[in-house]
Amino acid sequence: MGRACCEVVLIREFRLNKEPCPEGKKSYHHGNLRETLIESALDILKEGTLADLSLRALARRAGVSQTAPYRHFEDKEALIAVLKAEGLCKLGEGMLALMSTEEDPLDRLFKLGMSYVQFAEVYPAHFKVMFEYELADYNKYCALHDVSDNSFRYLQETVNECLALPSARKLDPSVAQFGIWSMVHGLTVLLMNQSMMEHMREDHFENFGDRNQIAEQVVKFFCNSLVKT
Repeated sequence: MGRACCEVVLIREFRLNKEPCPEGKKSYHHGNLRETLIESALDILKEGTLADLSLRALARRAGVSQTAPYRHFEDKEALIAVLKAEGLCKLGEGMLALMSTEEDPLDRLFKLGMSYVQFAEVYPAHFKVMFEYELADYNKYCALHDVSDNSFRYLQETVNECLALPSARKLDPSVAQFGIWSMVHGLTVLLMNQSMMEHMREDHFENFGDRNQIAEQVVKFFCNSLVKT
């Protein structure tokens, strides 16, 4: 399945229902129960951890019967697979837009790295479920398998273009590719830990700036390391 086609299909399949419900309660009918359950699952994850997410908790949160979630999700893992796929699709969609609009590979690599960081800020629940839960059988979920490598592939292709520049350092492409992914992922995880970042800023990096400034400096540092100055 092609990049754009795959992502459009998944966005349509996993789209959330964003319309507000009266009096703060979620309402549903047979046509949007699935979307309500997905939104409720994301709310649970925003407030707690994966341990707090279960189909029973989901039913309580959505205000439906205990058996209602099973009409759409076989078990907790099936629900998580949907959330993972939706998150990966959203992340890949943002990166794909940069692949087609940013011609300079170094500028594109910087923006790809920043888009990874910003994705976690905008979709913290998706980011949490994407990387904190290991599925027992990854290949069981076709939609998830289709989008699992998209975001890394965009980073991979852009790194290769950077290393093809006349000013590029002689680096092992695999090391550079894994390096950029490790850097942006690790950076994102650190930035999401607000208490630790406050401690580090107070005791070690007083002049480091805000969250976005930190991300920009670190991503730019890595991008610059690929070329000779």
